[in-house]
Amino acid sequence: MSNDLAQRRKSRALTYFLIAGAMAAAAAVTLGVEYRAARPDAVSGPVLPGLSDTIAAGQRILITSADASYRIERAQRGDQSVWVMRDRGDFPVLATRLQQLTDGLRALRTTRRMTNDASKHARLGVDDPREGGRGVLVQIEDGRGALLVNLILGVEPSGLYVRRPDEAQTWAAEGDLPPLRDIAAWLDLRPLTLEPQALARVEVMPAEGRAYILARDAADQPWRIAAPALAPLSQSVVRATAERVTALAPRDVQPAPAIQGPVRARVRATTFDGVMLDAEIIEADARLWVKLVARAGAPEQEAAALALNNRAAPWAYGLNDLEAQALAPPLSSLVPGAN
Repeated sequence: MSNDLAQRRKSRALTYFLIAGAMAAAAAVTLGVEYRAARPDAVSGPVLPGLSDTIAAGQRILITSADASYRIERAQRGDQSVWVMRDRGDFPVLATRLQQLTDGLRALRTTRRMTNDASKHARLGVDDPREGGRGVLVQIEDGRGALLVNLILGVEPSGLYVRRPDEAQTWAAEGDLPPLRDIAAWLDLRPLTLEPQALARVEVMPAEGRAYILARDAADQPWRIAAPALAPLSQSVVRATAERVTALAPRDVQPAPAIQGPVRARVRATTFDGVMLDAEIIEADARLWVKLVARAGAPEQEAAALALNNRAAPWAYGLNDLEAQALAPPLSSLVPGAN
């Protein structure tokens, strides 16, 4: 009988132990819920849940910021559907950037609840750019104009922040997005595929000072100032000037006919094969642009000139002041004291 009593006590103790364990587990869950409720800043999740199911319907991307605003749309070219920048003359958009945007938005996650005080939005860079704010408004529409994405992003040194334009609540977020404020990052703005070794002669007519000519006898020979007859102090400076036209780094683009204005400077480059390339630096709307046109020096070079024109001639490429200065510098920058 004593054995039966001991067994019953053991069974009862085990039951109490299991009940206590279950109660402890329930309490832990309850405490966790209460903690998250008390700490709404400790919230994480996708910013755009379900975007993977809808993004394929996107037809239009609108980016608005104080630095740059542009519109990317899907267009039909023959039997192909391509993405172009509408307000840049339908210049083709890099597929890699579009993929980075799509992947980045899909993976964008909130990491922490921030302020819901609209007066503090500017501190996080999520104030509406349409009202003069520093935020970047990203909108993606389908073919009917319905918004698939509608977010204001704050890209700040302290981190990435996000909110919806119609909501005051702001979140800290993490994700890998393309440089949305930089138009040039979306476009292949290499006007020429001309190698520096192909150039034999470069005539420069700068905005200030006299014109001059740089030349060399062969691709493996050094550049010299052929006219006027001056001795340069730095061969590297002369070479960089002569070959600059092959390494242009524009920051913007527009259809060539849309850019009209006074010509500030000119550069004419001639290849060893006899193709001549004319570059005109034009001032329009308080900005500097370069237009490029190739001409064949002989019938056998017409195909090479046409290939250059097909890529470069339809467009005017926006340059900053330093780029324009490097393309057609005054002679005094090569030879100090020369006029």
